[in-house]
Amino acid sequence: MNRYPRPPIAPSDVVHYLSGVRPLLDDQQTNPSAVTRDYSFELAGGVDEAPLLSIFGGKITTYRRLAEQALDRLRPFFPAMRGAWTATTPLPGGDIAGADFASFERQLRQRHGWLPPPAALHYARCYGTRAERLLDGAKALGDLGRHFGAALYQREVDYLRSEEWAATAEDILWRRTKFGLHLSPGQAATLEESL
Repeated sequence: MNRYPRPPIAPSDVVHYLSGVRPLLDDQQTNPSAVTRDYSFELAGGVDEAPLLSIFGGKITTYRRLAEQALDRLRPFFPAMRGAWTATTPLPGGDIAGADFASFERQLRQRHGWLPPPAALHYARCYGTRAERLLDGAKALGDLGRHFGAALYQREVDYLRSEEWAATAEDILWRRTKFGLHLSPGQAATLEESL
C-alpha cells in the first residue's frame, strides 16, 4: 500500500471509499478475466401471473440494447407496448448540435457570461442542453442561491431534487455530481442540514 505515497498513508487517512462491482455470469471460466461480459434473462410468470424478469450480467455500455431486449421479453404481457425507439433518441440533455461538446460549452459560457467557468463546464458536462433548464431566469451568480462549496449552488440542488429524484445529500454529492470529492465535511454537513 505504501510503495509510492510520501509520506506513507494509514487506514485512518482514508476519508472515502467506493467499490465498483460488475455483475458477471458464471460461465464456468477458471480465469476471471475470461468470464463473459454478456447478460442473460430469466422470465417467470405466465397466464394469470404477473411477469418477473430477472437480468443477470450486463454492462453500462450495452444498457440500451439490454433494455430493448428486456422490453421485447415483456411484450407478450403488454400488447399495447410500442416498438423499440431508444437507438436514435439522445439521452436527456444529449441533443447537442453536431455532437460538438466544445462548441456547446463555449456557447453556454457566452450566454451566461456571469457564470464561473468551472460551474459552466460542470453544468455542460452533467446536464448538456438541460443546463438551460437549470439556469432558467438566472442573470447573475446570486440568482443561483446559496453556495455550498466547489461549483454547487442551491439552484442545482433544487433542480436535482425536482428533476432527477435526488432525495438526500448523498444522492447529490456522490450519486449525481461527485461533489463529495470536493466539499469539506463541514460543507457536506451544511448541505445535509439544508435538505
